[in-house]
Amino acid sequence: MTGERRTQTQFALLGPTRAELGESPAWSARDRCVWWVDIDGCTLFRTTLEGTTRSWATPEPPGFVQLDDGFCPIVGMQSGLFRFDPDTGGFDRLVAQQQPDMRFNDSCIDSYGRLWAGTMDMRSARPRGTLYLIGPDRRLYPVLEGFRYINGLAWDAVRERLFLSDSHPDVRTVWTLDCPGGRPDPASRRVFTRFDGRAGRPDGAALDADGDYWIAGVGGGALHRFGPDGTARACYAVPPEYPTKPAFAGDALSQLVLTCKNGALTIWDIGAELGVTGSPVSRWTDGSKMREDPTE
Repeated sequence: MTGERRTQTQFALLGPTRAELGESPAWSARDRCVWWVDIDGCTLFRTTLEGTTRSWATPEPPGFVQLDDGFCPIVGMQSGLFRFDPDTGGFDRLVAQQQPDMRFNDSCIDSYGRLWAGTMDMRSARPRGTLYLIGPDRRLYPVLEGFRYINGLAWDAVRERLFLSDSHPDVRTVWTLDCPGGRPDPASRRVFTRFDGRAGRPDGAALDADGDYWIAGVGGGALHRFGPDGTARACYAVPPEYPTKPAFAGDALSQLVLTCKNGALTIWDIGAELGVTGSPVSRWTDGSKMREDPTE
């Protein structure tokens, strides 16, 4: 399938909990745990670095989970964005998503404390997915349209740009979008890399402290690493054939956790092995630290 040379990794299981379609790991520094979701299993998980997991049923298929500035989970589902209360197990809808047969799929938070999130057709029938920017007023600002399986969202604070991908077999492309001063420029979207001939399709992603872009090769048992200019640095073999999204975790962000389809959460001490650490983890804020709203 591909001629890429794969470097072996030392991923280990982080507990026995398995997911039908695990996605969207998000590190909570306050609680020293990883939040993640099972899309097909309609479940929200919280896993400690010791491998202990709690789970809660979600009312709709959850596409992603992020954390707000109070470390509360924000879950993107079919009908909108919900804040989850672990004490009560309740989901409070904050933002409505009103397109029928659509759901949220991937997300990231930028250095302005804003949430970027993409939607997809739940039947995978048409390219109806939209990239949204959710500002401090909790409104959905459409930025780009026409996606099949929007993925790969990651924020590059140094270069003020967004990474995004489409995992559909007919697309297999990663782009960057310039956001000078935090303001997205839709006309600036350009190809960062294509996955033709690479292991798997581009899925979820994370950025390290040096600006390297790490993205799961779903269906190819691989984790790809690209430099800021798009140069392919390495292709790492991972245990699951269908890895879905990496995230940096741990006190020094020196560990890498990975979700997958039909499997458990895994972890790699990437700092000890490669000297790599993650970029600072942002949380969704109310926008109070911004002098003005870049979406306006």
